[in-house]
Amino acid sequence: MIRNSTYRLHPGTLRRALFLARIAGANRYLWNRAIGENEDAMRAWRDGRGPKPSFSFFDLGRGFTALRRSDGHAWLRELPYAEVRYALKRFSDAMKAAAQGQRGFPKRKRRSDGDSFTIPSDVRLRHGRLRVARVGWMALSRRGPDPWAYGKAKQAAVFRRAGRWYATVSWEVPDAPAELPDEPRAVGVDMNCGQVATSDGEFFALPRRDLERLEARKRRCQRKMMRRKRVPVRDEGGNAVRRGDGSVVLRDSNRRARARRQYARACKKIADVHRNWAHQTSRALADRYDLIVVEDLKVAAMTKSGKGTAENPGRGARRKAGLNRSILATCWGQLRRHLEAKAVRVAAVDPAHTSRTCHRCGVASSASRRSQAEFRCVSCGHAANADVNAALNILASGLGAAGRGGALAAAGGPLGGRLARHSGDPPISGGGGPELTS
Repeated sequence: MIRNSTYRLHPGTLRRALFLARIAGANRYLWNRAIGENEDAMRAWRDGRGPKPSFSFFDLGRGFTALRRSDGHAWLRELPYAEVRYALKRFSDAMKAAAQGQRGFPKRKRRSDGDSFTIPSDVRLRHGRLRVARVGWMALSRRGPDPWAYGKAKQAAVFRRAGRWYATVSWEVPDAPAELPDEPRAVGVDMNCGQVATSDGEFFALPRRDLERLEARKRRCQRKMMRRKRVPVRDEGGNAVRRGDGSVVLRDSNRRARARRQYARACKKIADVHRNWAHQTSRALADRYDLIVVEDLKVAAMTKSGKGTAENPGRGARRKAGLNRSILATCWGQLRRHLEAKAVRVAAVDPAHTSRTCHRCGVASSASRRSQAEFRCVSCGHAANADVNAALNILASGLGAAGRGGALAAAGGPLGGRLARHSGDPPISGGGGPELTS
């Protein structure tokens, strides 16, 4: 299987950093050129003026070889061949996925989208250094140990974020055991805004104080950037450059560009906090449990805008926007991806009714959920933390769906309150999970 590790990349000199930016710029140029040529060829094919264009990597690669040898493109011959040509491989894959309806058609890239390129093969790593063709060896650094360095390096993605260069190396490592042990340790995980709770009663909360400080810095940088001006682009004669419709082409002033970099660094620090929390939480759960049961949450659908349309406007749009920010800040999807990469097995269950069903008696009622943290069953009076109660329901549903504990017995609720174990099944330690009966 493939596992990724991200490192800080240190070019060492300004010349090397500029050469990395040139390679990324060539990738962006080839990507945009391929889009333009494909659009022209498709237009000609529809008008009956030419054959249907091909977006296979073989045909695009032949065109790239001819482009490097053509007049006016000698600068491409100064850059590494494989690293630049791989932009066409990504374009070919994107076009195939779009043709199959899996995603939209690729769009043009701008310089502001960031610099990146891929070392497709023959990744050379030695003594904590990475070699980039025609650039040389550059130092790598990483906070903490690298868990996948024993594997074989298959590919490396080099990119720049907030003025700093990074490299993500893809390692080929042996497959992890997919089978659960005879006595698996199982846990249910309930994902809430700002924290996740387990069926063992443990909570993993986002570092709110750090995030509030960084969010305040981000807002200050954003206001500073918006106050600063954009200036017109001028030609050699000092005249403002205009577009075809007569509008003036603007660029960031030096002060605005500096403020934009500060804003980008603030955004990156916030993303780093979220990413670190997801890694630490997933590692803690994967080390303790063999089977982790989570909710199959549709985050994209849950975070749709509440504004509605002009004909049918939504209600409570500001409240919905705040909820969407909280959901996205807790990075449910990222946490689940990390769990799937690290844990022995992850089971996803239907999240319906998990938060309003009593784990003890199985009665589902919205009145039982008194507050964000308090759960008190209206039927049996069982009181517990609302998130822990939901995590216990998730664990019960996951164990039944996985077939490790039998079927859920109907107990008045949609999930049931007990798990009946088939004779001959090994015992399951749920760490505070549903009661097992023989």
